[in-house]
Amino acid sequence: MNPEIENLINMALADGEVTEKERGIILRKADSFGLDVDEIEMILDGRIALMKKDNTASMPSIEIPIAKPNKQGELIKCPSCGATVNSFQTRCTDCGHEFRNTKAVNSIQKLYDEFQKIEESERSRERSWMQKMDGDLGIQKSVVTRQISALAAFPVPNTKEDLLEFLSIASSEASKGVSWFLGMGQHPDYLFKKAWLSKCEQVIHKARFSMKNDNNTIEQIESIAKKLKIK
Repeated sequence: MNPEIENLINMALADGEVTEKERGIILRKADSFGLDVDEIEMILDGRIALMKKDNTASMPSIEIPIAKPNKQGELIKCPSCGATVNSFQTRCTDCGHEFRNTKAVNSIQKLYDEFQKIEESERSRERSWMQKMDGDLGIQKSVVTRQISALAAFPVPNTKEDLLEFLSIASSEASKGVSWFLGMGQHPDYLFKKAWLSKCEQVIHKARFSMKNDNNTIEQIESIAKKLKIK
């Protein structure tokens, strides 16, 4: 493995957990080196699993009904048979029970709420006379820059219903028609569209790996991927 990628993975695992931000940094760096991002993510997930296995072996046996929602690769218990499974799985590998969380957090709504706060903050912020010369376009650029950062750092949903809802709306945002002229000028609308497409790609790659045993869900995921021309 590339020594720099290996070093990044080791640093991310140092505190016992890998955050969405740390995962994103590793995958972006791997992509910049021309490495297979899916392969690097599989290696990372494997290292996380081994670390947790070692930690479990050295600790007393305890039951964890559900882990922190902002981490990936956490463990939950099947309500039907009690088996421990990864939070991204949509069926229990022991008994086949399908997980449906009717009280799942609406991730896309949380994201839009964050976008709204960013816009309100930017529009109420005091600006210099030079910034005021840019008018509303300048404000829009500031808003979109911060919203793109929030979108990139936003964690991938970890329940099937939430993930599919998030991806459905995200794909609509990524498919919005934007004039090629705006793209040439790096207009905020064009940059935001690109950011949504990048997020869709991240969610799709994660779903392909984590939900590979759920054929119905994978069919829906691949349909969206085809629409967005994501391989």
